[in-house]
Amino acid sequence: MIAALLLGRKGSSGFPGKNLYPVLGTPLAYYPMMAALNSGPVDEVFISTDDEKLMGLARENGVDVIVRPPELCTKEALGEDAYVHGYFEVRNRNKEKDIELMVLLFCNAPTITSELIGEGIKVL
Repeated sequence: MIAALLLGRKGSSGFPGKNLYPVLGTPLAYYPMMAALNSGPVDEVFISTDDEKLMGLARENGVDVIVRPPELCTKEALGEDAYVHGYFEVRNRNKEKDIELMVLLFCNAPTITSELIGEGIKVL
């Protein structure tokens, strides 16, 4: 299984609400979600967040939600730790499938797109 994991916490101190801030009328986090969902090789898409509104956007678009624990939602928390937590959540939810690859995306990266090229993915 190839899984995509999006990371996006609620508590940005520099730009509160940035993951849902509208860019061209669409929430910022929507763009990396769609890149993951529309890339052929990705089997399942997950988001790790503590933001209820971001969870709603994810669910509306068919993205599985991983509720991130509070200790991984502080400004001091490392993204690496959130990734590891997300990896184990994905693995525990899909015990019958081996994870071949985890694609890491950030909710505040609206310029991410995907395009199928042969058997692979080209990130534009």
